[in-house]
Amino acid sequence: MDCLSMFQSPTLGHQSFHTLLPFYSPQMLKAVAFQRRAFSMPATVRPTQSTSPPRHPITPPILSAEQKASSSPAHFYQNRTLDYYVEQRVTPITLRQLVFFGKRLNDERLIKSANYVRNELPVRLAHRIRDFQQLPFIVGSNPHIQLVYDLYWAAFEKFRKVPPIETKEQNQEYCNLLRTLLRDHLVVIPQLALGISECAQHIPAVHANHFMNTMLRSRISRRVITEQHLALSESSQDMNNDDATVGTIFTKCNPTNIIEKCIALIETRLSGTAKCPPFNIDGSTGCGDFTYISEHIEYIVFQLLSNSVRHTLQFHKHNNAPPPVNITICSNDTDILIRISDQGGGMSPEAYRDLWSFTSQRRFKAFETIPQMAARIAEEEEIPWSWQGQEDQHLGIGLPMSKVYSEYWGGELKIMSMEGFGTEAYIRIPRLGNQTENIDFEEAQEVEYVPAWESDERHTIVRHSSILGQ
Repeated sequence: MDCLSMFQSPTLGHQSFHTLLPFYSPQMLKAVAFQRRAFSMPATVRPTQSTSPPRHPITPPILSAEQKASSSPAHFYQNRTLDYYVEQRVTPITLRQLVFFGKRLNDERLIKSANYVRNELPVRLAHRIRDFQQLPFIVGSNPHIQLVYDLYWAAFEKFRKVPPIETKEQNQEYCNLLRTLLRDHLVVIPQLALGISECAQHIPAVHANHFMNTMLRSRISRRVITEQHLALSESSQDMNNDDATVGTIFTKCNPTNIIEKCIALIETRLSGTAKCPPFNIDGSTGCGDFTYISEHIEYIVFQLLSNSVRHTLQFHKHNNAPPPVNITICSNDTDILIRISDQGGGMSPEAYRDLWSFTSQRRFKAFETIPQMAARIAEEEEIPWSWQGQEDQHLGIGLPMSKVYSEYWGGELKIMSMEGFGTEAYIRIPRLGNQTENIDFEEAQEVEYVPAWESDERHTIVRHSSILGQ
C-alpha cells in the first residue's frame, strides 16, 4: 500500500497523528500533507517512556547532540518531558481568590504570583499540545494547525525552562517573556479557525467543535493568569492605583454601564453610514455592582448587540425607522441576567443548527485577511464594518467565542430564534466570584435511538470514544 492510499484507507485514515508519525520521515509527512506523493521508509522503534527530569530545573538542561538535532516534528511525539507535564493536573482559581490575593499585594506575594504562573503555564500548554498530537493525521498536517502547534511547543519549551523566580528583577525578566509570547500568539484564533474549517471533511463535527472549544477556553485561562500577573507587576510600581481595579479584575462591574458602553461604540461605528435602530433598556437597571473581568462581559454584550443591529438593518433595509433592540437586565442573589431581543428576521434552521460550529469554511473566510485577533472589544475600533455594503466583513467567530467567554467562569449563553421575526439571547453571569474557572470542555453525551421492539430501553446513552485524550 503506498503512502497516499494508506491515509485514504477507512481503517487508517482516522488514526492519530502521533501514532503514525514515528514511522515516516519529515519529508514524507510534508509530501503527504501538501504534495501527496508516495514514499516508503523502514519502520523505526518508538522509544519507551520513562520518568522525566525535574519539572523546573534551576538551570536550563544541557542538550545532547541528538536533542539539538531534533528539529524535525518527530521529537514532538517522542519527548518524554511532555508526558511528565500532561500527567500533572491544572490548579484552577476563582475570581475571589485573585481579588483577595491582589488586594494585599506586596513583594512576597508578587513573587508567589510569578511562580504560580510559571508552574501553571507549561502544564496547561502540555495538555493542549497532547490534544494536537491526538488529532487525525490529515488534520494535524494542515499548515494552519501546524503553525499553532509549533507556537505552543516553542512556548512550552521556554516556560518549562524558566528557573524559580526569587527577586523582582527576575520577575521583570519573566514579565518581558510573557508579553512577547502574548503578542506572538495573537495569530492563534485566526489560524485555528481557518485550519479546523479547512479540515471539516476529515474530522466529525462533534470532535472538531470539542477541540476548538477546549483550545479557546484553555487559551482564555492562560491569558487570564498571565495578564493578571502582568497587571499586578505593573501596579506594584504605581502608587496611584484604582481601588476598584485589582489587576485585570474590576470589582464594580455594572451591567447597565457595560451595555451603554457597547451601544455607544456601535452608534459611533455606524455614524454617517446607517440609521442605528433605537435601544430600549429596562428591568433592574439599578442592580448592584459585582466583581468580574469586565472585558469578558463587554465582548459578549458587544457581539450580541452588533449582531442584533446588523440583522435588524438588513431585514428592514427599506424601513427608515427600524424597530428597536430591546435589552432587559435582572439579577438574583447569585447571577446577573441579560436578555437581548431584536426583530432582525431570526435565523434559518440551517443557520441555527450551525450557530456554535467551527467547521464552516465560508464562516471564517475573513480571517484570510485578518491574521491576528485578541477577542477583545478594543480591537473592534480597528476592524472595518461593512453592514450596509455588498460585503459583510464580520468574522463569524463572535458568537462561538462569546459562548466560550460566558462559560469560562460558570455562566452561560443561550439563543432562541423565530425565523421571519427575530432572535433573543440570554446571558447568565455569576456575580459572587466563587466559581472555579471552567477549563475543560465536557463533551455532551449523544443519544442513539433504539426501537422499542429491539430493546427494553428506548434510548441508550452512547459515549463515543474521544480523539482528544482528555
